[in-house]
Amino acid sequence: MSALDPPQPEPTAQLVDVAATFARAEGDGASAEVFGSAVVSRRRLALADGTEVLTDRFPDTPAASCCFLRLAPGAGRTVRFVFEGVDEAVGCAAGGWLLRPRRHGAPRYWIPQPPVARSVDAKGRILAQQDAALTGFGAEGGGLWIDVRVEPDRHLDLALWRFRDGDDAISALEAPLAIERQRWFLRSSHEVIGRLADVYRCLVHGWVYDNRFVWRRMWGGFRWRICSENEAHSLYMMASGLQRATGRPLYGLIKRQLVAALVSRQAADGGWHHGEWTELMESHFRLHSAGLLVLAAAYEETPDPAIARALHAAAAFLAQKADRTDAGLWFLHDALEESVERATFKDAPPWAPTRMLGASPANKLILNTHLDSTVTLDRYRQVTGESRFDTAVQAARATARNLLARRPAEPLYRLAYRAVWLTLRPSAQAGRLTLPAKVLRRVAREKLLPNLYRLKHRYPRFVMPGGLIDRHLAPRHYDTGYHTVNLMDIVRLWRRFPQDDYAGIVQGAVEAVTATGLLQYWLEARHKQPIGYWPEALYHLCLLDGAAELRAHLAQAMLCTEDAGLGLPPVLLGADPEAVPPAEQAPCPSPRDARLRLANLSRRQVREYVVVNLAQETVALDWDAAPPAETRWLGADGNPADTAGALRVPPRGWLLGRAG
Repeated sequence: MSALDPPQPEPTAQLVDVAATFARAEGDGASAEVFGSAVVSRRRLALADGTEVLTDRFPDTPAASCCFLRLAPGAGRTVRFVFEGVDEAVGCAAGGWLLRPRRHGAPRYWIPQPPVARSVDAKGRILAQQDAALTGFGAEGGGLWIDVRVEPDRHLDLALWRFRDGDDAISALEAPLAIERQRWFLRSSHEVIGRLADVYRCLVHGWVYDNRFVWRRMWGGFRWRICSENEAHSLYMMASGLQRATGRPLYGLIKRQLVAALVSRQAADGGWHHGEWTELMESHFRLHSAGLLVLAAAYEETPDPAIARALHAAAAFLAQKADRTDAGLWFLHDALEESVERATFKDAPPWAPTRMLGASPANKLILNTHLDSTVTLDRYRQVTGESRFDTAVQAARATARNLLARRPAEPLYRLAYRAVWLTLRPSAQAGRLTLPAKVLRRVAREKLLPNLYRLKHRYPRFVMPGGLIDRHLAPRHYDTGYHTVNLMDIVRLWRRFPQDDYAGIVQGAVEAVTATGLLQYWLEARHKQPIGYWPEALYHLCLLDGAAELRAHLAQAMLCTEDAGLGLPPVLLGADPEAVPPAEQAPCPSPRDARLRLANLSRRQVREYVVVNLAQETVALDWDAAPPAETRWLGADGNPADTAGALRVPPRGWLLGRAG
């Protein structure tokens, strides 16, 4: 062997011929169908050495397919991946690596993420992971090979896309627009994805996972990653918005992959189960609802029978998860609330029974999940035309309306919340307090907040003085982190049932953020959830209310979330069918300058956009993908912004565009 010959694999090496693996996985005789529909087909191939291959194919796009490869754990070894007919590997602007062929007609491959070594438990939760070490790379025998080192007792996971010659799906990889390269906020993990390849940090071996490890103190620091349909919802909204904005087909294929991921993980009872806390694999119904909303969107786009079956089963599962209270029907938050035995199961979160409002003792009376389940089941009715859950929806709606209107013990609550609001001041405001106010603030933080639940238990209410909306009634902890989530869900409920008047509650909830230092307090506390949900809540509200003030709040919220490194909620792309029916949606324009961000408020015949400048200097508003030519632009002061013949967005400022 000469010095120029490529290094040879270790004796313990494992060879993976990528082309042959695709061929075997796609063969009907060797693989088993996991999910089949008119839009996506997923098959599973189990090899004798424990390797598992999942392959997603698209009946109307045969030139593209995606393979999830999972090698079985074993001894430490080197794995060599061989790509025949490929002679060039280049980095993609959309992330990952594109492997190009040497001859016409040979396939191209996209590797969105490096191979990852993982430990996974029997219930699919990821216990540990790290990128596998690249130990070699070269060309040999008319193709490329890549060597990676796998540590002992670890799976090796790799996702691969294959594109046949002539397929235009890779345009999203090689030349993404500015809008395709910005950061997006994920609802579940509160983390960020910044490029298309980041989807495959969440889409792991065919299932969608929370993009973080969760720590549980009851296990002494044990951690894992669970599957999350809420994460799938964010990814689906991002892909839907970018598909409509760019017309690029790869986003549509990824949407179908997400559908296959949800249906393939759906249990026989119609539910999605998560096991964040216990070995019961309890279901979190807010996450379940998100999966149902994704299936509803997919079914609305393509009314396929296979998607319909999964959608019906998911709705039936959710409709059962309710408690009959003295206040009315109440949708539960998670499966541990179904009984005292489950609530007290080993490693479940701390629990103290109550019978507040005549609820079952394990019912925590968590507001946001109740509202979300009500909205989700009514969305199911809207999409399918089925009315079998209408009685439950109307009962839950009435319960929400009645409890949100409750204001018991108003003088006592007002007195308590004068002290509570002192604890929610950012450091600059807190530093200017008088000495007596500082003392009261400290006493409130140390004594009042830990015991505030006692007041709620005696006089239950959700809407507090100053506009704060509490998350729950029964649990003992206090947290403002769900205020913007609750606001968003109330607005979503209000949109579905406009005859229920939530105007006063919504106005108070908005002012609780905009007229106080609460947002700065969250920023200082690095509390991602309320910050990330704030622009999404305002987006939904802007679709209901044309007030210029709300657009100003949205612009400031966009600046805030970007400054915090959280990105924007994907629904701002304007392609959420719950908010805007598909027939009324309009493509989201893409500013050319990467320092600009845009919220697409278009609906019906109106085209409306908020453009925000993240930079400290004026930025010209030019376009990769332009809005309608007749769009009229206003500055923050309400005056025309384009009178000089050129549009410029002021430093840290914003413009409002409107047509129709």
